[in-house]
Amino acid sequence: MKFLILKILLLMMSLVSSLEETNDDIEKFVATSEWATVREGQSIGKGLHVRVNLQTGEKEAKLLSEEDRNSSGVKENRLTIKDDSVVDVGVVDDTLDVDQLEEGLKRVAKSGENSETLTGKFRSMEELKKEMPNLEIKTEGQVLKDKIALLNSTSNSDVPSLIIVLEELEDLAHKYDNGQLLVTQGWMQRIGQLLEHSNEEVYRAALRVMSSAAQSNPPVQVHCIQSGYLGTLISKLLSQPERVAKSTVFAISSIVRNLPAALDVFSRLHGYNTLTTKLALSSLGPLQRAIVTFYNDLLEQESELKSGVVMGNLESGAGMLCKKVAEILSDSESSVDTIQEVIHFYSRILSFCSDDIKSPVTVRLKELLLLFGDEGYEEISTVIQKLLQ
Repeated sequence: MKFLILKILLLMMSLVSSLEETNDDIEKFVATSEWATVREGQSIGKGLHVRVNLQTGEKEAKLLSEEDRNSSGVKENRLTIKDDSVVDVGVVDDTLDVDQLEEGLKRVAKSGENSETLTGKFRSMEELKKEMPNLEIKTEGQVLKDKIALLNSTSNSDVPSLIIVLEELEDLAHKYDNGQLLVTQGWMQRIGQLLEHSNEEVYRAALRVMSSAAQSNPPVQVHCIQSGYLGTLISKLLSQPERVAKSTVFAISSIVRNLPAALDVFSRLHGYNTLTTKLALSSLGPLQRAIVTFYNDLLEQESELKSGVVMGNLESGAGMLCKKVAEILSDSESSVDTIQEVIHFYSRILSFCSDDIKSPVTVRLKELLLLFGDEGYEEISTVIQKLLQ
């Protein structure tokens, strides 16, 4: 892998250096809108879209198309693997990211080329560093640190800048190691502070960073609970408009799901009562589906743990839950995805519902069985059939 990384680096450096080289014997490369081979010694104009064949070492370039200009991969100089042998370099620059190189090289590692022989065709890294003193290679952890530093230096009153930095952090935070870095380095504290920001969009952007970091990442989930972030989100939920509450529910779900110890903590923080109340008060739409999906996930998790915590808490709010299920199923505006989630949920809480709820729901289920009788809905049709038995 190291040899392959060096090989790519050397190819990139030779491309970058060729931007400044001239050769009197070979004419300058003239770019068109089509890919064309760059011959050995030809100088390449800056700003061209460049790609390299790893097996042959052949370089190709062309003018940037409108599609290229709109592509974040090209615009941000990120490498992309087109197949097992071709690397799309984008617009060649003086900066490279070693983590991006390693990610791209995972698919190239099986090529079986003699890397030592290939690297011998190029100048050494030390020589290239002397020629390109401004070369900067950063790990993703260093990039994350820089973004946090930028976030810390950004005033709370500068809302547009806060949102931009938070969106960039969201892209980084979903990786397992990066999420844990946010915790171990104390960087999550700044994200937590922004949960109290008065601007709705900043709050939601901070939530997305926290959600990305916590998703299936136990150390981050535990940190969010111990630091009081879970309690903060639960306490805010009832007073929030539905468009914001949906983001809050997703963040709560990211912190609680797949962490057995969190089920009891969520109960002690009155999380079940709060979500059930919010579900009862909400109008038909994405928020209802988000809450029902979250409850389904918890019940699925509990079925494996056999703890009884989730079901016990839901039973205490059974009256509201069963009534809301009947309301959602009877509404002709309910989406197919929402109906499927609600039917799964109803199948789990059926024993809690009274007969005056079950009767109209049964009538509606018969109608839905006809609707879902078409091919492609076998799973939900099977659930409905079991409920009607």
